[in-house]
Amino acid sequence: MTESEVSNLIIIIASPILTQISYAFLVLILGSVIVEYYEWGVFRPAETGFQKLTNAIMKGFFGIGPYFYKRYKKHNWLTAKVLYFFTFIGICIGAFVAYGLLWLVLRTIVKVLGIELV
Repeated sequence: MTESEVSNLIIIIASPILTQISYAFLVLILGSVIVEYYEWGVFRPAETGFQKLTNAIMKGFFGIGPYFYKRYKKHNWLTAKVLYFFTFIGICIGAFVAYGLLWLVLRTIVKVLGIELV
């Protein structure tokens, strides 16, 4: 396993995390416009396997932003934006921590298995 393969594997694993951050930022900027597009891609209620798979993909890649947006919607506009902004900062910090942990775990696995990085 080469160094570039390990880097590519980390990027592949971290892609959903980066997608969540990007979509959460769009929700911060665009608000209900982007959440409506998210809602159009989610089946309610999901009855077939295809619909359940589609919902899992949508929630796995884009779900955290709309979730918190809907949660804060009961507050007035300014309070909701401020709460969501701090939540977005928390999401970013959590993403950096998750990426660091993924990198550490992958490096540890490579060392434990004795894979030579060339």
